[in-house]
Amino acid sequence: MILNQVYVDATYGLQCIQCDNDHRERFCRESSDNIGHAPFTAFTVTLNHKSIRWRHGEIVKYTRVLTNIGNTYNTHTGIFTVKTDGVYAVSAAAIGGPGQCTHYSIMKNGQVMVWLFTGPAFDMAAQTINLALRKGDRLWIKIAGHYVLITHVVHPYHHFSAVLIKPGKF
Repeated sequence: MILNQVYVDATYGLQCIQCDNDHRERFCRESSDNIGHAPFTAFTVTLNHKSIRWRHGEIVKYTRVLTNIGNTYNTHTGIFTVKTDGVYAVSAAAIGGPGQCTHYSIMKNGQVMVWLFTGPAFDMAAQTINLALRKGDRLWIKIAGHYVLITHVVHPYHHFSAVLIKPGKF
């Protein structure tokens, strides 16, 4: 099957991958609840500037949205808020700055889930975890180490992403 188009139904906020009408209808049916609302969530965000300055404890606010199905990631706060109970794949990647080590953490409701650590020579770190999340849970990326200054790097190296793998309570 070759995916070549995205179907968007503004009435219910559904975004359906489409090859033909039969596939579109099946995907929309499987991706919506019994009153037509889409519980499916998927987002990927990156940064879109060449210089970054963060301080210890700051939430990373990713500003370039590649995908935000379900509108669950807020670019102003840097926080993903869960709308649908289920198991989610969550990932993050970061690059360190020149001459410094950087600690980042994936946070869930204020608790550290995992750490990312970069070394002092534009080293990269990445983590992917699966989490059982409930409606209202919040996830974000926090600067856990010292002051961060990264310059002259195209920042799609930094990303934060989550996708609902399976809805339900686990």
